Amino acid sequence: MTNYLFVNDLFLDDYIGGAELTSESIIKASPYNIKKIKSATISEDLIEEYRDWTWIFGNFTQMKYNLILLILKKKINYHIIEYDFKFCKMRSPEKHVLVGDKCQCENDSQGKLVSIFFARAKGIWFMSEKQRDEYIRRFSFLEESRSYVLSSIFEEDLINKLLQVDVEKSEEWIILESPSWIKGTQDAIKYAKENEMHYRLVGGVSYNDMLNTLSLAKGLIFLPKGGDTCPRIVIESHLLGCELVLNDNVMHKDEEWFTGSQEDCAAYLKGRSSFFWDTLDKDNT
Repeated sequence: MTNYLFVNDLFLDDYIGGAELTSESIIKASPYNIKKIKSATISEDLIEEYRDWTWIFGNFTQMKYNLILLILKKKINYHIIEYDFKFCKMRSPEKHVLVGDKCQCENDSQGKLVSIFFARAKGIWFMSEKQRDEYIRRFSFLEESRSYVLSSIFEEDLINKLLQVDVEKSEEWIILESPSWIKGTQDAIKYAKENEMHYRLVGGVSYNDMLNTLSLAKGLIFLPKGGDTCPRIVIESHLLGCELVLNDNVMHKDEEWFTGSQEDCAAYLKGRSSFFWDTLDKDNT
């Protein structure tokens, strides 16, 4: 049986974020032996120790990038789940406007190294079609790679729980209160005020508290300032029957699985974990 090493900057025990929740859902659905490794702990000795395992890279920004060359030299069998835009030094091409710069990271050493790393992977897993398109626009050779759109991953029990919520909705709109530039909190507040919408800022609460708050809300206003590849809060709100005010930076919002009914969305999401592991089996042969 194949042994898998799952690499991430952080895991769910460290931080409850979108990448960590999706990673944990993938790991829990695995029929294989999986060992979790934080990217910051990867060393030459560790690469040698696990060179015969199949590696799955999630976020790896805390790994020393020169080790990528060693991983390629050792001919490690690996896959990549891309949660954002790691070719970019700011992990968001749009964020470069904050430093008065346009993202051209595909021409920098980091961008080139990351693109080679992606090209040599057994499979690349993107969160949305637009995210994959952005990569291929900058690195056309990746069009020849095995790449898939995975979307955010949810455990089936949670999907069922969200679908079964049946409560009377308030007239309150929820805005995610986040210090992250990309989440666009201030833009959402401005939109709500201009449209005379009763809103509530929610942040710094537990995951369950956030879901409970969304379940009672009329809708979600979410206007990220840069490409947000497949934000979970938007999917959760849809499954909970909330109305949605989104912009084009919500990169999955026009995909067929999301634009239909709650039931269609749920059916799609329930199949993503098995799609991931079944496809890995095929790609590893």
